[in-house]
Amino acid sequence: MLARGIVAALALTCLRPVFAAVAIDQLVDARDIVCEFYNVDDWATAEARFVMRDRSDLLMVIANIRRDPDSARVVSSGIPGARRLQRYDGDTGVHFVEDRSESVVVTTLLACEDWKKKLGRDVCSRYSAVNAWHFDTSVHQDADKAFRKLSGSSYRGVCEPWNPE
Repeated sequence: MLARGIVAALALTCLRPVFAAVAIDQLVDARDIVCEFYNVDDWATAEARFVMRDRSDLLMVIANIRRDPDSARVVSSGIPGARRLQRYDGDTGVHFVEDRSESVVVTTLLACEDWKKKLGRDVCSRYSAVNAWHFDTSVHQDADKAFRKLSGSSYRGVCEPWNPE
């Protein structure tokens, strides 16, 4: 019985976690990501996500992700032109913040959902993500705290590297 438990524990430690933390190094390597988001109420079940994948509520490209947290830019459906983002790396994920007058739009990459091999190493090919537009500008002081307060009213979705190869 003990031997079976040890073998099971070793097997689990060798497996890559299905949902792993977002590594900023991989986002920098990707440079650009494409995201699609859906209304929270519609995102509840896997079946609903499968049916809805052709009708996202928000499309977005986050471009020029670099080590400099102010280098990224965003282009999204509904608003013309590229806009500057600030990046905050936190415990809950990587937060990209766009200031809009007195409000903020925050896109948070939560975890890696899918992996693939690239040049002999594992890289994330799909991130779970949320997007929220709100008035809590304290996100610039503590992005994780602001996220925890408002994540329930966010759009849910996924982001993928623009050029997966």
